[in-house]
Amino acid sequence: MPAPSPASYRCAERGAAVITALLTVALVAGLASALVADYGAGLESLAGRRDQAQARWLARGAVDWGRNVLADDRRRTRVDHLGEPWAIRVPPMAVEDGEVGGELKDLSGLFNVNNLAPGGKASEADADAFVRLAGVAGITAVEATEIARRIADWIDSDGLSILTGGDEDGEFRALGASQRPPDGPLAHIDEIVAIPGIAADALDRLRPFLVALPAPSRINANTAGAEVLHAIIPGLPLDAARILVAERERAWFKDLPDINARLPEGSGPVIAERTAVVSDYILATGRARYGLSVVRMEVLLHRHQNWPDILWQRIL
Repeated sequence: MPAPSPASYRCAERGAAVITALLTVALVAGLASALVADYGAGLESLAGRRDQAQARWLARGAVDWGRNVLADDRRRTRVDHLGEPWAIRVPPMAVEDGEVGGELKDLSGLFNVNNLAPGGKASEADADAFVRLAGVAGITAVEATEIARRIADWIDSDGLSILTGGDEDGEFRALGASQRPPDGPLAHIDEIVAIPGIAADALDRLRPFLVALPAPSRINANTAGAEVLHAIIPGLPLDAARILVAERERAWFKDLPDINARLPEGSGPVIAERTAVVSDYILATGRARYGLSVVRMEVLLHRHQNWPDILWQRIL
């Protein structure tokens, strides 16, 4: 066999060089593509974080706008009702690259479960009111009394069962509690689901009327529903409470004597420690969209002075 000629060696070398060059180009192109993709993802991530931060600022701005409205209202009047400007929901307003809106919701018209053990001690009067409220929701007095006791045991500070006088922690463990009782007030009504021994269907029926606020707190008779008024005003029938609510739309309660003057014979009087015509606790909700990010913020406001304090806030 004849030996390969120098020309054939040169052809083979050129072929190898071409293949090497093609492989190099492919490798460089792949690396460049990966770098561009990472850079694009980084830009998208940065833009997403920027949009989210802007949306949060807009939502907080809506909340602060609500605080201004409440401060102005408190300077003008000491009576709160649902016909005032603060109770009107603000529709979303367009801003550059997004929109913002919000609302103020009165929580002082709901039954405060922390009143079942204000200051860490069970309240028999509030337990009775709770039982009346539960009756409106179709819950028997026996079951309602048990629910009120479990809530009070969960939040009171003595560590003792109201029913047996024994260790409440052990009693809750026996009922399947996944955590120890806090021996303090609930921060949010959602925490009530952690209390064992309360039927889920009963809780669902009660939830529309309940709230968790610092205790003791008073219920605003100008914003409470008929069910809550029936519960907190001694001897007030539910039908009479509904009539009061209907009449209240035309003429709001000015003060406690005004409420008493309108009560039917045989009911009342209202209890000053439990009833008011002002709303001390307001839930401010701010909603915002900026770019691709959407934020909903809830803030609990306490109106113990002109400028409302923030008790807690959460991003949803």
